[in-house]
Amino acid sequence: MKKDQYYLDHSLGYKLFHSSRLMNSRLIRNFKVNGFDLTYEQWQILSRLYEKDGQTQNELAIQNERDQASVSRLIDNMLKRNLVTRVPQKKDRRVNYIYLTDEAKRIRQELEDSAQKTIRQASEEISPEDLAVTLRTLDKIRKNLQ
Repeated sequence: MKKDQYYLDHSLGYKLFHSSRLMNSRLIRNFKVNGFDLTYEQWQILSRLYEKDGQTQNELAIQNERDQASVSRLIDNMLKRNLVTRVPQKKDRRVNYIYLTDEAKRIRQELEDSAQKTIRQASEEISPEDLAVTLRTLDKIRKNLQ
């Protein structure tokens, strides 16, 4: 192998993409095993609302690095499934606050348990020190590319 030759299988981007895809698939599978039909994108929204309930759609879009239209569609689907409610701001009715429903609050622990299980499965045989380095490295990669 030539030193400067590009091999897709050795590419950081390729490995990150496939690791992310596999992680998302496992998370969805772990949700389904526990009876939850939830997408990764919906889980991101719920997670942000579990951290701080009552956020605007714009805040959720920024935090999840998604465009407004895709977040609006996600929220529409989550409304139909009784996971969130949309409340217009009194001063500007174009601004909507998103709140968790009682149902979403009720299933929080089970969803978080599934997410933690996914993390444990993905980090099996990885030392806590190596995992910490990996997370710091991923943060640096994200910062470099923003």
